[in-house]
Amino acid sequence: PGPARAAAADAPAAGSKAPRRHLTGHVVTRWYRAPELILLQESYSQAIDLWSVGCIYAELLGMLEGMKMEDRGPLFPGSSCFPLSPDHKHKTDYKFHSRGKHDQLSMIFNLLGTPAEADVALLERDDARRYIRCFAPRAGTGLRARFPAVEAGSLDILGRLLRFNPQARIDVREALGHPLLKEIRDPSREAAAHYRVDLDFEREPDLDEALLRRYFCREMRRFHMDGQDHLRRGGA
Repeated sequence: PGPARAAAADAPAAGSKAPRRHLTGHVVTRWYRAPELILLQESYSQAIDLWSVGCIYAELLGMLEGMKMEDRGPLFPGSSCFPLSPDHKHKTDYKFHSRGKHDQLSMIFNLLGTPAEADVALLERDDARRYIRCFAPRAGTGLRARFPAVEAGSLDILGRLLRFNPQARIDVREALGHPLLKEIRDPSREAAAHYRVDLDFEREPDLDEALLRRYFCREMRRFHMDGQDHLRRGGA
């Protein structure tokens, strides 16, 4: 489960009519987790999903003809994820974690290089900026070295999906418009959401775990009933 800050609303800010909610950091499986999630940035966006897409796409590229069998698998198979999931023995020791060979950020930087100072400066939290600056600067081995048999277009879109700075990361519309997808894309089959999903529980002033469970159950029952109706009508 996510941290407690994800479940409860903060007191309304001065002049604000609605409480401000924090988004949970514990989303996405570790190996597919974007840097901004690892670094506990609270204002993350859908760019986290594009990072995950990049990680999955890299796995598919690793299965192409010409790639070595030992290179198949997750792109960043870290075994720890500081500071989101700290080692309790070294909970606040930034330098200890920055030297870890299997920490999630270390694995990212070993391939892609440490971020530019301009990107580090954009991080919301002072402790996140301090932590990143503990890493020894490195250029990274690079995507071309990891995927020597892969065409340039595939590496281009992969590199744009795996930008450290979420503001510089390619978005869905740009990704679909990439030349790599020109021959297979069919815009007539694409659906774009022009509205925000409205979640009733977000309006609750005192949202706790018990109330959240009630909303989950209500939603699951709704889908269960929809499924039963579909079967009664002869659906597969």
